[in-house]
Amino acid sequence: MKSLLDAGLPVASSCDGDGVCAKCKIVIIEGQENLSSENETEAFLKEKNNIPRGTRISCQTQVLGDVTVDATYW
Repeated sequence: MKSLLDAGLPVASSCDGDGVCAKCKIVIIEGQENLSSENETEAFLKEKNNIPRGTRISCQTQVLGDVTVDATYW
């Protein structure tokens, strides 16, 4: 989420990145290997909200290299 906001891109969120709402989900197009591993909070949110594979919760994900993403709210 921080990387997206730093790049000037809007991020959907009602919890301001506290890992509660899962609205900040993004689809990973390229560069999955350049993201941090899923943490417990992200795994819980994805299971609770039936979020598909290849989609990440941006507030719970750290960018470690080049990544191409998409979101339904752009």
